[in-house]
Amino acid sequence: MKMKKLLALGLAGVMALSLAACGVPGEEDETQAAGTEAAGSEAAGGETTGGETADGEKVFRYSVKTEPTTLDSAKMNSIGDSELQQIMGEGLLTNNAGEISPGLAETWEISEDGLTYTFHLRDAQWPDGQPVTANDFVYAARRLADPETASPGAWIVSGVLKNGAEVIAGTVPVEELGISAPDEKTVVFELDHPQGYFLSYVGLSGAFFPQRQDIVEQYGQEYAGSAEKLMTCGAFTLTSSADRAYIFEKNPTYWDAENIKLDRIEVYVVENGDTALSMYENGELDYVQIPNASVPNYTDASNHGSYVNGNLDWVYINNEAEYVSNQNFRLALAYAINRENYNILVNNGVYQAWGNIVLPMCDGPEAGTTYGDTVQPEGYPIQGDEAKAKEYLNAALTELGISDPSEITIHFNAWDDETTKRVAEVCQEMWQNVLGINVQIDMVTYGQVYTTIYPNKDYQVGYGGWGPDYADPYTYLYLFHSENVNNYSNYKNADYDALIDASNAETDPAARMDLLAQAEAMLIEQGVNIPLQMRDVHYLLDEDVTGVQFYYVGYNMCPVYADCAPTA
Repeated sequence: MKMKKLLALGLAGVMALSLAACGVPGEEDETQAAGTEAAGSEAAGGETTGGETADGEKVFRYSVKTEPTTLDSAKMNSIGDSELQQIMGEGLLTNNAGEISPGLAETWEISEDGLTYTFHLRDAQWPDGQPVTANDFVYAARRLADPETASPGAWIVSGVLKNGAEVIAGTVPVEELGISAPDEKTVVFELDHPQGYFLSYVGLSGAFFPQRQDIVEQYGQEYAGSAEKLMTCGAFTLTSSADRAYIFEKNPTYWDAENIKLDRIEVYVVENGDTALSMYENGELDYVQIPNASVPNYTDASNHGSYVNGNLDWVYINNEAEYVSNQNFRLALAYAINRENYNILVNNGVYQAWGNIVLPMCDGPEAGTTYGDTVQPEGYPIQGDEAKAKEYLNAALTELGISDPSEITIHFNAWDDETTKRVAEVCQEMWQNVLGINVQIDMVTYGQVYTTIYPNKDYQVGYGGWGPDYADPYTYLYLFHSENVNNYSNYKNADYDALIDASNAETDPAARMDLLAQAEAMLIEQGVNIPLQMRDVHYLLDEDVTGVQFYYVGYNMCPVYADCAPTA
């Protein structure tokens, strides 16, 4: 690991130059914003963190672009939240880049009908020496689903645990949620329907992490407001969350502490990608995501790497809005996009152009197979098809009773950052050039998009996307079910719902995967939304660092089992 400068000086000096801005979550943000600072702080016990490093310590430092929305595992609702939870928390299982291993549970059984999962806890303890019990898991899950908690992540158990949707809606008591504790060492989940991906889900989602009822109640509304008002039982303990710096110290009471090599993990909030890159080059960070514009400068570097982070970006279409309620018109929009050129113009060619609704590396029908290599249907052409686009447009004009495409104006919602503005402008140019329609870009804030505009279906088309919650095509396809609260596409199709519902009832993996493939094909054939790209993340990682995990589900980067050279 590089020699570290004093971060209390180095970070403040570099950060004074940076300016803050909003961007697509998980996507490179090249804009700048005003007056952000990050510096070292003091952790519990008076030890200095983020500034000085004792000789012989193993410390891993990196930056993130945004503050977590919460430190409360029952309220998390983003990849950024999840990544911090993976460091300081743990569930019944661990999901190490797709490999399921025992966590706080040593063993488990699955009922023959796939509806009941029984987990048996190991002898683990909280940092204060209290044992981890089955009731800690029951309390956490009920708190998550309880309408009084108003958790933005409560939807995670809807359609997953028995009565999940009903509990969240307040029509069924929280005690009837599909989780129970027959004794202090046994946790039982009852599922809404068979879910072959449930173990993956349990291993990834902080929603299934335990919580201490006495600690939550001690702090009330202030619980998890800072490191001092939080208790977790993972590999590391959060000792400071001040000054936009999150300092995690190795947890000596963790059941697998002997296999945790790092003494400390330090995470700093640095919005600007170029600033973070400079910090890495100065030896102040050990890992950094490379801004898209700078990727060509590092592709041959020995410390360069990349991975697909799971986010699929697309143009959302409100399937009941003016003009775009017409299927042929939607298909004209989808075929008019040259995704290869789009990727070059918007992302400098760094991401991967993609024409499907589902990520291809999702699990396939058999162990060791992927959805993309087996049953996934053909998507929209990567280079578009202008002739087909015009054919669909002419059919739409006839159906709409319009003679001239220039009579049509559609509104594209894009939130107010440079990257998203480029997305809108490139789509605007392609649609206007190929189809002859008018496209007006309406700039809004990111907060408006996901709190009012998309949930209220108050738009025609707009930029967005989805990151998977588990490695199964269902995580994408369920979005378009008419009863899904996140169905921003406003798509309602009884035949589609029937395919999704049938996949939930199907216990044969191959037959189930065929149903999901049929569902994706239906979305593509009806032009329900317009896929654009898969995001590739390019990064630099110190050559002495090993064991960092990269994954496309739940988290993008996890350093829990990392190792590095001790500081000199």
